[in-house]
Amino acid sequence: MNITENFTVADYLKVRMEQIGIEQMFGVAGNYTAALLDTILADDHSPIKISGNANEICAGFAADAYARLKGVSALYVTYSVGAFSLLNTIAGSYVEQVPVILINGAPTNKEDQISKQAGLLYSHTTGYEFVDIHMFKPVTVAAERITNAKQAPYQIDAAITAMLTERRPIYFEVAEDVWRADCQKPSGKLSSGVGGTVTVSEAKPAAKAAVNLMRSKPKSIFWAGVELQRYGLQDKFLSLLDFINDTHTVPDQHIHFVTSALSKSVIEESHRYFEGCVTLKKQEVDNLVGEDGVLVGIGAWTTGKDTGNEDIRSSNTILAAHGGVFVGAEFYASVTLEAFIDAMLAEFIDIAAKKELLELSGLRTQSNTSFKLMSSQSSLAQPLGYDSFFSAMSQWLSEDDIMVVDAGFPLIGAQSVKVPSRNGFVAQAAWLSIGYSVPAGTGIKCAFPDKRAIVVVGDGAFHETCQAVADQHAYGQNTVVFVIANGIYGIEQYLVNPNPFRQPPVDYPDKLLNDVYQYNDLPNWEIAKITDAFGGQGRKVTSVEQLYGVLEEIRADEHNNYVVELCIPKDNVPNAIAVEADSAVGEDEIDNPNWPPAGKF
Repeated sequence: MNITENFTVADYLKVRMEQIGIEQMFGVAGNYTAALLDTILADDHSPIKISGNANEICAGFAADAYARLKGVSALYVTYSVGAFSLLNTIAGSYVEQVPVILINGAPTNKEDQISKQAGLLYSHTTGYEFVDIHMFKPVTVAAERITNAKQAPYQIDAAITAMLTERRPIYFEVAEDVWRADCQKPSGKLSSGVGGTVTVSEAKPAAKAAVNLMRSKPKSIFWAGVELQRYGLQDKFLSLLDFINDTHTVPDQHIHFVTSALSKSVIEESHRYFEGCVTLKKQEVDNLVGEDGVLVGIGAWTTGKDTGNEDIRSSNTILAAHGGVFVGAEFYASVTLEAFIDAMLAEFIDIAAKKELLELSGLRTQSNTSFKLMSSQSSLAQPLGYDSFFSAMSQWLSEDDIMVVDAGFPLIGAQSVKVPSRNGFVAQAAWLSIGYSVPAGTGIKCAFPDKRAIVVVGDGAFHETCQAVADQHAYGQNTVVFVIANGIYGIEQYLVNPNPFRQPPVDYPDKLLNDVYQYNDLPNWEIAKITDAFGGQGRKVTSVEQLYGVLEEIRADEHNNYVVELCIPKDNVPNAIAVEADSAVGEDEIDNPNWPPAGKF
């Protein structure tokens, strides 16, 4: 391969990616990005590894999971036919604040001019001008179309700075004839733009108001949110909690913390103050805090999954996230989470220095069984289902495992699993794109080669991205994919009509409402045999006893990847769903006296 001595746009982007810590790229190669990939390959000293994937969606979800754990990742695709497939994955990264660089090659300037003037439609083009960049602008914090090498360094630097500042994806669209054009070399290193304004932070008044509310309502529980992980603030959060408990709480009544689906395992669940992974619906929050308690959310998002699609803000809540703080109904703007934690700690230290003791106490969630973690081992005689499987997982998971769980019933059931390690649980719990987990397992193992990715996915979601198993085998990974096979799109059925999951079902006059809808039935796959084509070990499990046998086999085999098909009844659901099935009202249950569901219509 001939290597030019000149410094090119491809060189520039490569160096900037290396400087911010990118060590792996995911994608599907195309000629429009070949110059960049060739430049990376030609540099024997570059830390960047180029990983090919089965398809763009698998690449996108792998990159997302990698960035959640390592801080940043990059994707490469070709124009339109590759990029269009990534809209879903980049949107998820945008919503869940995951920094990913999407690099899209584009036709040359010459081809673009001919297309405009002569109407010639080149391969992978629609005829609509700049369709790719227009598509990605709403789901990135910066989108740059690079058509001139002299401008390229400024565009690249501006976009990467935006990504580091906002912790969200960016998009580069680079004309094919620009990659090898000369440009200036990078100057210095890039960093976050946080603090790059003259706006006065309201961190101190927000912290003072928060502490005053906790003083007036002396029972508290903290909600550890996803931003603690995104911004690396877990230890600062624990320092705050430790100081409050060591200095300002009544003896033996320490303040504990909960997490939710999006933030599960941001703090290790073996921590002495961990209370459980919860869904904080409004009624449950009201019951928990009462009149004299406060829920203190630190970096927690009020997403549909975490709060049951309900607004939980009240005079008894403190919610710090998204660069601002709500103390009751009062909003404090321009407050970074780190500044708020620091200001709260300073406020509590100042109170202690004045020899004041607040005599705070902690709230407990044990009265609600849905908050409890599973800890007891499944009986071998118990039928195989969601609860018996996740109970087994609570016993089996180790600190060397990272569990990634898909949307739907698996995510609901997994909230009760005890995860022993910090950042040992990954889920796309806000965007909720089914199929995320299988390729995410690929990215997790790439991020931490000394860990083992444990994927839990429903069979419907597995149908979406099962090709990622081929990536895992090709990379020599020992990833384990547990496919909970009930033969239906369970969560979709539950949302529109939960009647088939009731024990017993209501006998509606409209017989269509008494069974799973035909369009929610899945094709019958021999899932355990998919490894015959993709590589790895396949196992089929129909009982709890068989499950424990397979778990022992997997733990003893540190080298192979596995796909384990778990065959469960069609009407089996996690306990958290079962206890609500009788009172839940589906969108289609027009014969139900409580229809329409207030939370939806």
